[in-house]
Amino acid sequence: MLIETVLDKMQSKVEKLLVPVEYQASWFSDQVENGKLDVDNYEQVEVFLRGILGATPNVTGAGIQYPDGYARFILRKTNEWLVEKQVSDENNTRLFEVMNGVKPFVWGELFYYEALEQTVIDVRAPLYQDGELTAVLFIGVTVAELSKQILETSKDRFLTPFILYGDDHILAHPLLISGRTITLEQSKKADWVEGKGEIPLPRVSEFFDTKLIKLRSRDVQPARLIAPFEDVDVNVARIDDDMHLVATRKLTRFGRIPWITGVYINAEKSDVTATTQLFEMAGAGFVVLIISVILSVKVGRKIARPIIRLAETAIWIRKGLMNPISPLPRSRLKELDQAALAVNDMIEGLRERDMIREVFGRYVPESIAASLMHENGELKPISTQATILFSDIAGFTKLTEEVGPERIVSVLNCYFSEVVDILERHGGVVTQFQGDAVLATFNVPIQSEHHAENALNAAIEIQDLLHHKKFDGISLKGRIGLNTGNVVAGAVGAKGRLTYTVHGDTVNLAARIENLNKQFGTDILISEDTAKLIKHIELESIGSTDVRGRSASVHLYVIKR
Repeated sequence: MLIETVLDKMQSKVEKLLVPVEYQASWFSDQVENGKLDVDNYEQVEVFLRGILGATPNVTGAGIQYPDGYARFILRKTNEWLVEKQVSDENNTRLFEVMNGVKPFVWGELFYYEALEQTVIDVRAPLYQDGELTAVLFIGVTVAELSKQILETSKDRFLTPFILYGDDHILAHPLLISGRTITLEQSKKADWVEGKGEIPLPRVSEFFDTKLIKLRSRDVQPARLIAPFEDVDVNVARIDDDMHLVATRKLTRFGRIPWITGVYINAEKSDVTATTQLFEMAGAGFVVLIISVILSVKVGRKIARPIIRLAETAIWIRKGLMNPISPLPRSRLKELDQAALAVNDMIEGLRERDMIREVFGRYVPESIAASLMHENGELKPISTQATILFSDIAGFTKLTEEVGPERIVSVLNCYFSEVVDILERHGGVVTQFQGDAVLATFNVPIQSEHHAENALNAAIEIQDLLHHKKFDGISLKGRIGLNTGNVVAGAVGAKGRLTYTVHGDTVNLAARIENLNKQFGTDILISEDTAKLIKHIELESIGSTDVRGRSASVHLYVIKR
């Protein structure tokens, strides 16, 4: 179940990034088909495309390809309205032939965009006016953006998430967060219309991650699990004298070639959490085993010793104490020999199961798990007042370019570990990691009378941490925004793929207040609604300012020095 949990979290991250892109494509094509948008009215098209970028902040760009070969599009990076003829007449003709009859959209073949030095995943929607195909909409997300999303899966520096495109190519990986995806020469061999050429992604066999290469080879063996996981493959392999575990699951929603979401982990060095719940399901069987063994003592002194050893082993297993157990010796008596072999095999399987559960048991926050148990496995949606803390690392993009993707993963893991400890110590719950940003809630799902003050104390401690500690040798600076108001909290997503999160204008304003630290030269900004609830920390007003998306100005406070 816990392996499924961590893979579910990865799949949720992917769907949270890409499913809104599908919605935008369907909405746009409906506007054209219903006559609310004329694709030949370029000013109107630009407004609609900018609306797509505003509604889906992780989208890299959006544009329309016309039958004359010209494309009109916007890239988030430059925010410019561009008109260019970038494709050959032959490819443009093929594109319109392929898209004719498609409804409402299709995930297209991957293509490499040289201006971004990135491979792009895109949704393509045919645009029909008066029943005729008049243009094709493209909405794209880069491989780097997908890699950033899956990086948030874990704080464990010994766990590496990845996504494969088919069996042979790397689609997302921590090492693909920045930099060029492939060479320009490789990109020229790709066919972005029908996918008949080379796939514009690095091959697994040529990638920089040697451990992943090993774990995708024939040297791995199936993990010996007591109960196999549905639709999840779990394998083990020994690399550099350490046992590594790799778990994968197929994802078929986003194109004709299936994706393979996966994680691998150095199980012997990972920061594991002790658990004794593993063996509860086997308790009844062990009771029967112990009773049978005790009755067998009557057979005689000759077989007393192995039977006692067998009983002692069963007791250790029932208690979940695997480390003291050594393999049972073979016996000349057929029945005892078979029992010893069966128990030894069971111990090995339980140890692997124990390792898996310990490794993956960290991906459900304890506060959420406690609430789930209290609510019989269901967190009901609620509307309540809460304080939102939004924290971000200043200059993160530049830092990533300076230290490289492999080092930045270690820096983020160290940073997130410390920040989460602080937030949970003050009663906060982290509901989202957004790249280098952290979204935490106070008063939901854990109720707290002093949630605003708890959030401010957590913010102060985080800033103190940043001032006095380095993360994997790197000093960081952060910005924090606090806002209090009504939120809707609950589990959202597809059936069986739920994520607990919060929604509402209160959350959006907290993120925008965090960004206003740049304007005011501060590191913690507090909204007026939060400041009203602060009783024991002296604050001072720094005035009001306009905030994008709000008609009224926002009054802000800082801690009085």
